[in-house]
Amino acid sequence: MFYLKSPFFHCPLVELQLSKRNFDLTWLCMAPSITTYRVNLLQTSTECYKEYVKNLLKGLLCIGSVPTPETLKPSVREQREIIVDGCCGAAVLRGAHIYAVGVLAMESGTKLHDIVNVYADLTGKCKKGTNVRFDSDRKVYLGQGRVLMQRYQLFGASGAKTGIAVEMLNTVSGVPSIGDLSSAKALLQNLPSIVCVRVLNPQKNEIILDMCAAPGNKTTHIAELMQDKGLILALDKTVNRIALIEEKIKKYKFNSINVYAYDATKSFDGKLNSETANDIKPPFKAETFDRILLDAPCSGLGNRPILVVKTTAKMLDSYPRIQRKLINNAVALLKPGGCLVYSTCSITTSENEEIVAWALAQHSDLELEEAVPIMGSRALPCQGLTERQRGMLQRFSPDAKKFDTATLIISGEFVQVKAALVYVESKDIDELQQHPRYFLSN
Repeated sequence: MFYLKSPFFHCPLVELQLSKRNFDLTWLCMAPSITTYRVNLLQTSTECYKEYVKNLLKGLLCIGSVPTPETLKPSVREQREIIVDGCCGAAVLRGAHIYAVGVLAMESGTKLHDIVNVYADLTGKCKKGTNVRFDSDRKVYLGQGRVLMQRYQLFGASGAKTGIAVEMLNTVSGVPSIGDLSSAKALLQNLPSIVCVRVLNPQKNEIILDMCAAPGNKTTHIAELMQDKGLILALDKTVNRIALIEEKIKKYKFNSINVYAYDATKSFDGKLNSETANDIKPPFKAETFDRILLDAPCSGLGNRPILVVKTTAKMLDSYPRIQRKLINNAVALLKPGGCLVYSTCSITTSENEEIVAWALAQHSDLELEEAVPIMGSRALPCQGLTERQRGMLQRFSPDAKKFDTATLIISGEFVQVKAALVYVESKDIDELQQHPRYFLSN
């Protein structure tokens, strides 16, 4: 087996902390078997996009998922090797080819169109431009690829900055390299992220806040479900990340989204009222929004596969403080009867179940509702949450075997007391179109 047993080689204290909750660390190192494209229903239909995919991938034979043989090993030693870092290696296991910027090492004598063995260096010791075989007991075999760029193109004075350097032919994960099918009609997005916006259930003509919006995939999904009618305020702290959202808005031609580079922990201003705040822009007055999506900054310890983690225990402890600040702001900004959805892409209970328990204890005007459609598994045991409340939350974890995808914890739908609750109908689950190793979802 060529997967690691744990990605926490550099941070044993974090590994120890997670081990106490019996997390399956090997699972974190494994690529999800499902890849998802979210269909933009304002541009096309799921059926039309399915036909588009079939025509584009004419060599694709739909025979269902086929387990990857555990005997898949590096080819003969005489074959040259390519080394990438852990981040690039994770992308390769998700079906990506290797772009020029991702190549760390290529042996001298490697020729155009050579078939090479591809490894990920987990130590961080392989230097850019290395021309000899990199020996390490911490390099992980990823698969085989075909060389499309030579050393002088990658590491020369005018080295290539863009383009595919190695076309992957097979990987140990078995996830196919299907290329980039993203367009104005469909977007590559993890299934839990799609479910997250379905839980929010945005309606036309509502005022909605996406508190930590970059790169904008959930923001644009909200706009689609609202049929681009209403107002969406998208915040993110840094200008560079805001540019990613603006790029998507332009690409998909949305008119309902306003974007601001703003710290969401300071998004509520208690001094503002109806007389002093005429425009809806940050900071906001109390009770401004019908629905709020808080996909909170987190440790990211659920973005599978993870080959290398460098998060320290101190860094891990810092995230709940930020998450609590964000929830305090969100509660103040939510209209009576409004809906707040909280989610992360981390597996830790301190960033998920414990945050939900804290929010319910801290804010008596919040009520927990079931995060429907439920496609994940129930929450982990946590002081402050009843068994019934655990069932209202959902985790995409090893227990959610039907949907083996990246981890995102949808920690619940909060509503103000006396809310008029609206549930997502079960047809939303039925409309997910399953393909071999990938979903088309709307």
